[in-house]
Amino acid sequence: MRKLRLLAGLCLALLTSPALAANLIFGVQDFSRDPRMLVLQFRGMAKYLGRELGQPVIVEAAKSYSLYMQGAKNHRYDFMFGPPNMILQARAAGYEPVVRIPGRLSAAFVSLAQSGIAFPEDMKGKRLGMPAPESLMAQLAASKLRQSGMDPRRGFGETLILKSPDDVLSALKLGLIDVGVVNSTQYETWSARGYNLNLIMQSDSAPNLTFAVRGDLPAAFREKLKAALLTAARDADAASYFKLTGFPGFEPAGAADLSGLAALKPATD
Repeated sequence: MRKLRLLAGLCLALLTSPALAANLIFGVQDFSRDPRMLVLQFRGMAKYLGRELGQPVIVEAAKSYSLYMQGAKNHRYDFMFGPPNMILQARAAGYEPVVRIPGRLSAAFVSLAQSGIAFPEDMKGKRLGMPAPESLMAQLAASKLRQSGMDPRRGFGETLILKSPDDVLSALKLGLIDVGVVNSTQYETWSARGYNLNLIMQSDSAPNLTFAVRGDLPAAFREKLKAALLTAARDADAASYFKLTGFPGFEPAGAADLSGLAALKPATD
């Protein structure tokens, strides 16, 4: 009788867990990169994961934040990778964080050294260059402005939405903006290269890029994916991603890592 109950439980688990498709869909999105280039960036990682998981992995780059979140809501992706604020939204659709890039992310407010804009009060009424409102950097920046008593919507003479950090730097040099928001790591890179910039202020930090998997997929599959990701940096194919980005690899992640992000909201709110 005990064997029959165990067998019945196993059958029920198999029936209630969705079957894995022939191809596994790996969803990615990046505000600053062309989707076609993004697919190429993750080609080596997909090849490695396909080999480890025993099924082909197809990289699918969403053209926008809204399409990416809609894909998550519809369970289009078997697993997805992106900023933690996106993964937090995907959790509502049942995705579970498994690994992340080590370190923390924060937004830096920068200006040209010769601009005379060096303190938060100097920014009032100036022209601001920001990433897309749904991006993690924009949301961290907006949160910092509110903490500093500034209105992200009305505290500046003009706000220009810029696609990439390079666009921010170009806009500063061309005099199109007075203050720009970039990832603090990008500011540190520019400083190391000798760019003469002021760091006006920096936001609170958030977890780094995070990898999540559908929570309704079999536990054995989720564990196998996590194990593969934790050793990905040692594989020749997957290492192409880490060589390109400079990231050291992945470390374990969980839902608790995202708990501090719930209060973030776009600068337009």
